[in-house]
Amino acid sequence: MDEAIETPQKTFTCQLCGLSSPFTYYGQKPPNTRAIVLLEECFVTKDPFSPEKDKFLVLGSTCSLCSLCVCVKLAEMSCSTIT
Repeated sequence: MDEAIETPQKTFTCQLCGLSSPFTYYGQKPPNTRAIVLLEECFVTKDPFSPEKDKFLVLGSTCSLCSLCVCVKLAEMSCSTIT
């Protein structure tokens, strides 16, 4: 009998605002992209609003100053070390 193997889902969680979302890739070169290289390693997920498999959304990354996982919105506002 063939049994379905359930793989654990990886989840990104912003350590500042609590945003939580499954991610499909962590790194600088998302899969199924041709010439895209992100400047930093990021948590990436497939774009649920696009039928094209090469479309993706960047959820967030690890702050280079404080090493916290932060979402894109908070990373744009200020460094996570500033409270």
